Amino acid sequence: MRKNIVLLFMLVFLLSAKTYAADVKLSEAYIEDTGEYRYYLNENDYVTSSQQLGRIVENVIKFSFGDRTHISLTKDGEAVEIVSGGYIYDNGSYVLTISNGKDSGSIGFIIREPSSEDIADEESLYSKSPLIQSYSIDKNMYSISMGDMYSFYSNIPNYAVTDKSVKIYAPADKRMNITIYKDGAEASFSSGKTFSDPGYYVMSLVYDSADIDDERYTEGELQGFSDEAMDSADINVDRSYFNVANVAVYSFYIINGPQNRLNYIDPPQDYTISSVMLEGQKQPLENAFYKAEQDGNYRVLFKSNVGKLPDYTLNFTRDTDIPMLAFEGVGEGGIALDRFGIIKDKEDTSVEIYKGGVLQTNASDEIDEPGLYRIVASDKAGNANAYIINLKRKSFINILWIIPAAIIIAAAIKIYSSYVRRNIHIR
Repeated sequence: MRKNIVLLFMLVFLLSAKTYAADVKLSEAYIEDTGEYRYYLNENDYVTSSQQLGRIVENVIKFSFGDRTHISLTKDGEAVEIVSGGYIYDNGSYVLTISNGKDSGSIGFIIREPSSEDIADEESLYSKSPLIQSYSIDKNMYSISMGDMYSFYSNIPNYAVTDKSVKIYAPADKRMNITIYKDGAEASFSSGKTFSDPGYYVMSLVYDSADIDDERYTEGELQGFSDEAMDSADINVDRSYFNVANVAVYSFYIINGPQNRLNYIDPPQDYTISSVMLEGQKQPLENAFYKAEQDGNYRVLFKSNVGKLPDYTLNFTRDTDIPMLAFEGVGEGGIALDRFGIIKDKEDTSVEIYKGGVLQTNASDEIDEPGLYRIVASDKAGNANAYIINLKRKSFINILWIIPAAIIIAAAIKIYSSYVRRNIHIR
């Protein structure tokens, strides 16, 4: 019986103990002998990657890790299978997580233009066409072309990270197939459409030039664009050397608000990083990319290294500060009696309250219903923290029993004392 009571006490203690997500920052090391990168949770738990993570990757990635290292990988929010020695090469936004049951650490990356021997047969069906960028002052937009095959217009350059909405004007062409993907899922597209939702976008352009006439083909007005300066766009194609489809990729990444994973900043196509300012202070530049390691407000200026392209600017806020909550009425072990209050440490912190695994949609900052609660704090940058609180009701029934019991015990003592005195015989 005593053993069962001890086990029950330990179970209640574990359930009621306050916990939070032990999020550990992964450390990065470059392995010069192999040209690979290694990401450590600790000295025993790490993953070796053929590419540097935390950025946009334009190639396949090979991961290697030990049998005892627990690894998980998500693509666009969905779990994907990962094995040591395997390749990852699908377009999309990924998050790699290393955990050991106590701590866990994550790092994100984006695969933009995969290339692999595994898809060599598929690549043989296409002729990859580089995109050529120029800038139209009259239209105040970039003109982006697949050589002399096809042209479209956008307000940002290729491969750009932007904090603004993106607008694309593309002429209709019976030989051109345009598909837009957002975070790996196909999205609707029409000429003149504006994209503003945060995410990673890939615009696939496939121009099928097989079995067509030698005559020149002229396309008329751009659909959905009424500016007189863009009333026509002639697309002149020399088809003498085309016998397969031609493919090109235009991509961009839209951010909205503070970021907790955006740390590697790569320049757009045809640009180099000119300067980086953090809270108004100029930062040193050592590589073609910039690695943001401190939280704060950044302003990154890019200058063109080909042709006459305008300067391009990116503004973003890096925030990796995990939101913390304070609680009124909560004692040791995360146990509260009658009620408890929630206090946020940051204005942009949002709180979700779960009771028995069910989200409490109408919960306030003061809780008075008994139960086991899981409270999750998150901010706009995606940082999160979690707590467990066990709210118990004071047992007033015990108090009601104490008084009568005390009276009965006192009366019994008095009666017994009187009985003893009456029965004392002196000899």
